[in-house]
Amino acid sequence: MATRADAHIYPDRHMPRQEPPKDEREPTPDERNAMRAYLQRTEVRLSTLHRIAIAFVSGAGLMTLFPLVLKDEITALLHVFINFTLDRIPLFSTNDQVLALAMLLALTFPFALSIILPLYALYLLLKDVIHFYFTIYTPGFPASLFTPSFVLSGITFSPDESEEMKKRIYAYQYNPNAINFMIPFSAEKREMYFDETIDNTNGEIIPRSRHWQHLQQTGALPDDADWRMVEHFNTAFGLSRTLDRKLVEEVATTEASMVRHVLYLRRLVIRYVSTLLMFIWTTVIAFMMIPFLQEERLPTFMLLGIGYTIWASFGIPIMHLPMRWIYRHRKGQVDNRHIDRQMTVLERQMTKFCYVAIVLSIIGLVLSVIIYL
Repeated sequence: MATRADAHIYPDRHMPRQEPPKDEREPTPDERNAMRAYLQRTEVRLSTLHRIAIAFVSGAGLMTLFPLVLKDEITALLHVFINFTLDRIPLFSTNDQVLALAMLLALTFPFALSIILPLYALYLLLKDVIHFYFTIYTPGFPASLFTPSFVLSGITFSPDESEEMKKRIYAYQYNPNAINFMIPFSAEKREMYFDETIDNTNGEIIPRSRHWQHLQQTGALPDDADWRMVEHFNTAFGLSRTLDRKLVEEVATTEASMVRHVLYLRRLVIRYVSTLLMFIWTTVIAFMMIPFLQEERLPTFMLLGIGYTIWASFGIPIMHLPMRWIYRHRKGQVDNRHIDRQMTVLERQMTKFCYVAIVLSIIGLVLSVIIYL
């Protein structure tokens, strides 16, 4: 029966891999220096982008939202609905009970939406955080490989910088001490984890530059090298998306990475601001209604109808507020077709629900006037 060792002896047993285009000529020393300088600059820029993202994940960012979620105002409003259903409706006449139930159902929708909308915005924000940090695609790896990985891939010494130095690096890496340093698992867990990963990906997880045959040809492997441990070591490189790229390949990958980071980060920041605004707006409305609702002499559901009509009416412009700030110098002269749809997902998805909430809040307000009068 064929084993993974046979796949190294017969490389055609591996799935076909996408080979990079052949270089027409070797870069000149000046071109190499320019590429090295560019990579140094991008390290600073990528670091800045990640610091911005961390600000929204740390205590100064997402943690700011949680106290707003756990405020007592939402619980107090829920008690108003429950108490009215259990204590007040049974005392009404049959006709008034029908009107009361209709009023209750009409106002339940905007109440539920006032809770769901900020939480849905938070859900989109958390999803953006995952998309910013993780990916299933990495240049240089097979297109059929879909294992999740950190967006910032590892970086190695480019083989075209110095073939001799690269051979020495290989030789130093493929010794038991270095291997055990990088994958400090027990033998049982190592076999289960890495062997399963290799089998599930048909060996595609192993970077093309670290195939057994290639390493043997370079003379990097010790004579007594354990091919299984070497495969585990190489699989770790694949899981971290660390590929031995040429200098020009590293520059090309970094350029693409910069674009990806900016695209996802701008959406993340806009989503965070929209989410925070909706949490604040919902909390403010609830905070303002509760003192009036606790006064028994005032019509409770009439106040709720007014409050949720205001909440839903201003909810739409509040979700659009970040875009208004960006285009403030245009003084309203903005072609909405130029606004990226990815930055307005929340308002596009929730606008129709806000319109429904406005209509139902007005209906509930009218019904409450009829009941109380």
